[in-house]
Amino acid sequence: MDIPSLKIFREVVREGSFTRAAENLHFVQSNVTARIQVLERELKTILFQRSKNGVSLTAKGKILNDYCERILDLTEEAERAIFEKGLPEGPLEIGSGQTTAAVRLPAILSRYHNKFPKVRLSLKQGNSDELARAVLEKKLDGAFVYEGFSNSQFIEIPAFAENLVLIAPSSVKKNEILSSWKQLSILTFKAGCVFRNRLDQWIQEQSLPPGKRMEFESLDTILSCVISGMGISLLPESYLNEKKQKRFLTILPLASKLRRIRTVFIRNRERKPGNSLNEFVKMFEK
Repeated sequence: MDIPSLKIFREVVREGSFTRAAENLHFVQSNVTARIQVLERELKTILFQRSKNGVSLTAKGKILNDYCERILDLTEEAERAIFEKGLPEGPLEIGSGQTTAAVRLPAILSRYHNKFPKVRLSLKQGNSDELARAVLEKKLDGAFVYEGFSNSQFIEIPAFAENLVLIAPSSVKKNEILSSWKQLSILTFKAGCVFRNRLDQWIQEQSLPPGKRMEFESLDTILSCVISGMGISLLPESYLNEKKQKRFLTILPLASKLRRIRTVFIRNRERKPGNSLNEFVKMFEK
């Protein structure tokens, strides 16, 4: 039972699939399957229950998984303690939402890369729910998420503040948004997005009908569709400033309780940060 085999075991557990684990590890599936079979022979037990929907842990597999997480955490901590005496190096996996990645992080990432070129920095994008879960599962070293994820397992570091605004096509005037509501589609991200949640709160406060909803996966697409006259949305003002597209929009400020939103950086309390993460936090910590 060696460390590489335990890392493969952990990835299969996290993904619930040999195929996805192999993709994440850049292995062929047969290699992952073979390594798990060797591990099962060494331990003289079956670790996974196979089904057409994937794999799940057996009772013995759950026992190994508990030890596996602790062993790999200690191994990674030992590696950091040994190798990070000088400048940080090695992998650093950070998560972020689209707005933060597009507006706030480019300058920070550039400075960090120039200062610590040996760090293999990677950025995963997703909504706050997805990123928080990845931090809890120790798939990410840390992530920028929107406020509201208070959890005893997180250490939260204040990062940025955003102002949210309601946007409509320039052909719709501010005083016409409510009266034109039935003709406007609502353009949002999928469920779990904080912008969508705030927009839903605003709709409820205005006693408006739910309206026709269309879901998208990118800020740029939503902005372009609003400009083209498709409907309305709720986006950060900093993003609109970055894109220099305000002149093509009608912008409606929100009440303060809906307008202001803070971004925090979270990391898993159980995972001791290395120098690479500590230096990254210094780039934005207030």
